[in-house]
Amino acid sequence: MPRPKMYKKYNLPTAEPQMIDREFTDTELKAFRDAFRMFDLDGGGTIETHELKQVITQLGDNPTDEEIDDMIIAVDTNGDGEIDFEEFLALMRLRMGESGDDAETHLREVFDMFDADGSGCIDRNEMRTLMKKLAQDLTEEEITLIMDEVDTDGDGEISFEEFKMLVIK
Repeated sequence: MPRPKMYKKYNLPTAEPQMIDREFTDTELKAFRDAFRMFDLDGGGTIETHELKQVITQLGDNPTDEEIDDMIIAVDTNGDGEIDFEEFLALMRLRMGESGDDAETHLREVFDMFDADGSGCIDRNEMRTLMKKLAQDLTEEEITLIMDEVDTDGDGEISFEEFKMLVIK
C-alpha cells in the first residue's frame, strides 16, 4: 500500500510509533512537555486536530486538514482521534528520527513558538502569555522573579541561550 502524501511531506514512516527507537534527553522531554501544555488549549490532556494544526503551523509549516488527520492517525495508538502526551512524543520521535535533527534544533523550535514577535528574545509580555498558556496564572511579582532568575545578562529579555539554561534546570 503506498504511503499517503502526508507521510512523504512530513517524513513519517509507516511503522508503529513504538517501533521508533529514540530516547529523549531530560532537556528534550521538558521542552516537549512545555510545548504540549502550551498547545493543549482546553487543558484536557490531549491535543485535538485544531490544536495540532496550530502546533505544526507554529513550527513553520501550513498543513492541510487531511495532512493533520494523517499525522494523528500515524501516532494515535488508542484511536481516540486526539494526541495524548505519549503519542505527542511518538510524533516527535518520528520527526527527529527521520530528519536527524538534534535536541537543540527542536529546542529552538519551541523557543521560537514562545517568541511571538520573532525578535529573538522572550520579553516580559511573552513570558506572561507563555505562563498563561501553560496554565500558570502568575502575579507580576512572580513574572519578575522568573525574568530576574533567567535573564542572566540583565537586559530584560530571555535570549535563546538563557532559555536553554531554564529548560535544562
